[in-house]
Amino acid sequence: MITLSLLLPLFTAILFTPIGNSYHSTSIPWIDNASECEHSGRNWSDRKCWDKEHDPMF
Repeated sequence: MITLSLLLPLFTAILFTPIGNSYHSTSIPWIDNASECEHSGRNWSDRKCWDKEHDPMF
């Protein structure tokens, strides 16, 4: 049987994980070509440069 003392740390970690640690893809408007985009470590798709590590708090 799982006791409350074993579950409490798990629930605490889930409830208090900072929202700022989530990342969302966004296009970078000032990069307008595939070469420059890929050179910066981002992904070129649908004629846009995508950054997969965008912090929404930025």
